[in-house]
Amino acid sequence: MRTVILPQISRRSEFTLGSGPGAPIFQPGPQTRIYRAPVRAVAEVRCEGRPEAWGQILDISLGGCLFKGEADLSVGDAVEMRITIVGDGRRAIAEVRGVVRRVTEDGGRPAFGIELVASDSQERQVLQWVYSQALR
Repeated sequence: MRTVILPQISRRSEFTLGSGPGAPIFQPGPQTRIYRAPVRAVAEVRCEGRPEAWGQILDISLGGCLFKGEADLSVGDAVEMRITIVGDGRRAIAEVRGVVRRVTEDGGRPAFGIELVASDSQERQVLQWVYSQALR
């Protein structure tokens, strides 16, 4: 494993990059975790049997995201998301699947911890691409 400083986010702490294509970026500290990239993004969330909901993605990692919006979701719900990341005159759009793992209140609005899931290598590549767009 080698240490890498990413120029786009050099104002943050140092990161290490694991080996292999699309390896996760880790945030060092007393409890090492996959780095959650703050992001400017909106998402359309669909859950079977419920109306679609729109909201904001507050942060994203390879394993999941924090979605804040007026949605009627419960822990364990399977969702489909259309994420649009905006910034620097560009827009990146991806369709992903996930499972609601946590529901909290954030400033009076519900916030949902959604685990992003991939069933094959193509879906894993999409999740890695979305994460790389968030880091730009």
